[in-house]
Amino acid sequence: MPMQAEDFETILSNYEMVALIANSESVDIDKIARALPEKTLYVFFTGCAKVVTQPFSRDTVLCHRLVAGGTKFLKSQKHFDKAYSLFNNSLKAEIGVIAERSLAHGTAALPAPRTSELVPYTLDFDYTFGPLYPADRSPTTGFALAMWLIERAPGANVCLCGFTGVAGLQFNMYTGHDWTFEQIMLQLFVKKGLIRRFEDSLNEPAGTFAHIHERFPEFSEATIALVATNVLANRYTGMERQVAKLWSKTKIERRIRGFFKRFKRFGH
Repeated sequence: MPMQAEDFETILSNYEMVALIANSESVDIDKIARALPEKTLYVFFTGCAKVVTQPFSRDTVLCHRLVAGGTKFLKSQKHFDKAYSLFNNSLKAEIGVIAERSLAHGTAALPAPRTSELVPYTLDFDYTFGPLYPADRSPTTGFALAMWLIERAPGANVCLCGFTGVAGLQFNMYTGHDWTFEQIMLQLFVKKGLIRRFEDSLNEPAGTFAHIHERFPEFSEATIALVATNVLANRYTGMERQVAKLWSKTKIERRIRGFFKRFKRFGH
């Protein structure tokens, strides 16, 4: 029998905190586990072997990305095998997320949330949030789950770990996601106190735009902030795509360089 939303919410209510662990190079899982409360439920994503290298004993939920309307998993079986080996005795539930390309405003809404026979509980981001996400882009699985928790389980005390939206040196960032939009949305909810970030030293944006309002008071601070956000988002998205292309083209060169660096260290 499929798990109902209420059942998953009941599982969440048994914990003091729910930690979403991104597959990010910034994640230090040992540091996170030491810092968070003992009664924390950890939510990992299918490819979590990137950030967890040994069996994890704390209570865990595995979240999987579903594609083709919920009929297939995005990740291959090897990723599942690795994940199951890490949480052999601590896995409390598995959930799936359907989050396909967002549709433009005015598109007919889905008549009902989609379910999948592949997982006990299916979270349909497209049904719940409609055209919220920028058109022709698809949300990350972590963002989709965070948004669902904010709306459906506001008392869950969600802590985001590694949700930086910044590319590291090893892990690729898929340009089909709108990382800028996601960071704006998540930071808005952080500011409102609905979620928190494990990384507690957030950099505040510089206040140079205040000078525009002082010189041109006819532009309200809200208008300046909105225009600045749109301009910066467009510039960043263009740069992000170019960097992703460059990163892909230099993948082999970086691996060769890394190999010889290790060889050089062994030589000493």
